[in-house]
Amino acid sequence: MTKKTTDKQQQQSHSTSDNNNKPKLEIPSSITIVNESTPLVSKYGPSTTTTTSASMRSSSLPPPQLGQYKVLSLSNDPATFKKEIHGILLLGLSALAFTLSAFFVKQCGNNKLPSFEIVFARSIVQLILALISCVLLRINPFGKSGVRTWLFIRGLVGSLGLILFFYSLTKLSLFEATVMFFLGPVFTTVLITILFNDTFTIFDGFCTILCTAGVILISQPRHLFGRHENDNLLIPLSSKEDMQRTFAIVCALSGAFMSAGAYVAVQKVGKKGVHFMIHVFYVGLIATIISPLGLFVFQTFVPPQEHMAIDWIQLLLVGLLAFIGQSLLNQGLKLAPAGPGTLMRMGEVLSAYAIGAIFLQEYPNLYTILGAALIVGMTTALGIHRWQIVTARKAAAIQRRQSRDRIRSHSSGTEQNHH
Repeated sequence: MTKKTTDKQQQQSHSTSDNNNKPKLEIPSSITIVNESTPLVSKYGPSTTTTTSASMRSSSLPPPQLGQYKVLSLSNDPATFKKEIHGILLLGLSALAFTLSAFFVKQCGNNKLPSFEIVFARSIVQLILALISCVLLRINPFGKSGVRTWLFIRGLVGSLGLILFFYSLTKLSLFEATVMFFLGPVFTTVLITILFNDTFTIFDGFCTILCTAGVILISQPRHLFGRHENDNLLIPLSSKEDMQRTFAIVCALSGAFMSAGAYVAVQKVGKKGVHFMIHVFYVGLIATIISPLGLFVFQTFVPPQEHMAIDWIQLLLVGLLAFIGQSLLNQGLKLAPAGPGTLMRMGEVLSAYAIGAIFLQEYPNLYTILGAALIVGMTTALGIHRWQIVTARKAAAIQRRQSRDRIRSHSSGTEQNHH
């Protein structure tokens, strides 16, 4: 009787332990967000994710030893090291491709093409290339029936983020719009705190406060900084131009928030075998549908000048470079380690500053540079911090599972000896 009771208690203990260690939905708190693109899961899984607070309360994880996970560490194995370097290079090229795509968006805006029209051209190119890729890869562009709702949500939210970002590009400098869109990880942290009751740590709050200060330094509200000036001509902005600038900043921030929401949707289907090209297809399809509606409701269609081939070439390059950037990003995430991959996000901001200064003669003032430094520094620190925590938790979970397996093996051996 005692033995049966003991066996029953062991089974209940094992069952409870298994339930506590079932995989929870992991939501990213810091991700590589480049323009409208939202990458899928890297070869290490969602590298910058955090478990829900319920998961953390239900499991007795040891305190994460963050120091043992080095941000810049690479593999000592020569073959793996080579792959990781290759992945980092791909991420760098991806950042450059997205920045060049944003540059041509800016050029199209300077040529008086409305932002919705640019989005439509961009989406048509993306839709065609994604459809061709799906045919070549022999995959259904609409995905599996069980995840199509989340794919639609991801496409819709991603399309709205794309529209908002493109509008901000036509009204702000390339550097300012890129930095504002860099706030995606902060919005993701806030979003998962609200939707999934996740823990909002002191460090998260510290990073969020400093990022808010960065936004203030870049936007430079008139009641704090006086009248705005054109950075290139040192001419005070009119009240109308000042309002347009403020609205563009709000659009950039809203676009970053939409991208955070899109990544949450990606995580809902990220582990169900959905190819990244299907996500690209959905964004292209939905943006192709809604951008003409926005164009005729909010803006006026401006046909590209037939005698100016540059307009058509720039519209084509907007879509082509973004598609190339998405493909490079996805492949880079599969090869690059998570820590250095997070740091590579800074490459887009640096390239945006360089391209804006060289080709657009956009020279941000000191306040803008300080604000950008705060935003880039804090979002990168937030990403690294979250990555280290999740890596430590995963290592602790593996150790617990191994210990549990050893106990089971020992119990099984003991029972066989009794028999």
